[in-house]
Amino acid sequence: MKRIYLIGLIFLLGFPHIHAQQSDGTLTVMTYNLYRDFESNTQNSRIPEFAKVIASCNPDVVSLQEVRGIINLFQLSLATGLKGRRYNILPFYGIGMLWNSRLGKPVITSYELKALKDSKDKEARAFMVAEFKTFYFISTHFSLDERDRDRMVETIISFAQSVSKPVYLAGDLNVTPEDSAILKFKANNFILLSDPTQYTFRSNNPDRQLDLILVCPNQSEAPTIIDRGTTDFPKDYLVKLSDHLPYWVKVKN
Repeated sequence: MKRIYLIGLIFLLGFPHIHAQQSDGTLTVMTYNLYRDFESNTQNSRIPEFAKVIASCNPDVVSLQEVRGIINLFQLSLATGLKGRRYNILPFYGIGMLWNSRLGKPVITSYELKALKDSKDKEARAFMVAEFKTFYFISTHFSLDERDRDRMVETIISFAQSVSKPVYLAGDLNVTPEDSAILKFKANNFILLSDPTQYTFRSNNPDRQLDLILVCPNQSEAPTIIDRGTTDFPKDYLVKLSDHLPYWVKVKN
């Protein structure tokens, strides 16, 4: 009887905090390309630093690109306290996502598009879709080839038009906000949440923004942007981690 009472007490004490997080109507979406051009793959040794950077942004959902190694995403999940999943384009290389467990367990589906035969980018590309209770989250890494990007854009737009909940999209899209791919998203009910003046690439001297976050509200009202940016970590620290800066947007629905 005492044990039942204690379990009930713990549940009641913990519930208000969980409820407050879920009911404030905010969502922080983040994207981070983990690639750094080193002579050897040392991504595994940088996991603790990546975790610190991600935690500093306090995200609810994170899109990850260029996840390498066998257990890097698993270790990053442990280090951040976030749940995670990856999708491999090549053996031990691909994209991934992290999410706060308070959002519940999502249903995750992955879609892969092979490169065209004469593509400038021979790498297949993919996007992961996580369905949460009130929204969808897409993590992706777009091709360097314009035609392959256009195919990906069309596929994502078709998906967004097939569902009723808001669809958040985040990733290294390999285009700037002025590109035709982003204009096509905008023409199909997507809203760019990123600030085009906050550059993310290259991390040593950013002069463009490739790491973008968008939303298709669908049957909901467009969210209000509360805050957005990269991170307050020193430039020298971030340059050693990745060619890209992390980027996040906090919105209120």
